[in-house]
Amino acid sequence: MNKSIIAIFAGLLVLTPLAAQAGSIQNRIHHQQQRTYQGVKNGSVSAQEFRHIKRREDNIEASRIRAIRSSGKLNQAEKNRLNHRLNKLSHTIYHDKHN
Repeated sequence: MNKSIIAIFAGLLVLTPLAAQAGSIQNRIHHQQQRTYQGVKNGSVSAQEFRHIKRREDNIEASRIRAIRSSGKLNQAEKNRLNHRLNKLSHTIYHDKHN
C-alpha cells in the first residue's frame, strides 16, 4: 500500500506545474509536501492523513495561483493569509507525524 502511495507522490511532484511567481509561499508549500512524503515513507502519516493534508495543500496552492492570476502578484494581505493557512497546515503535519 505504501509503495503505491509513494509512487503517486512522485508522479504528482514531477507533474506539479511551477507558477511564474514561486517565492517564499511556493517554497513553503514544497517543503511541507516533502515533510508529508517523508512521513508517509516512514509510516508516521497514514493514507487518510495524507489525503487530508494533500487536499489542504492543493487548496492553498490554488488560492495562491488565483491571487497571482487576478493581479499579477501577491499583495501583502494575500501573503499573510496564505502564510497563516500554511502555519496551520504545518501544525497538522507535525501532529500527524507524531501521533
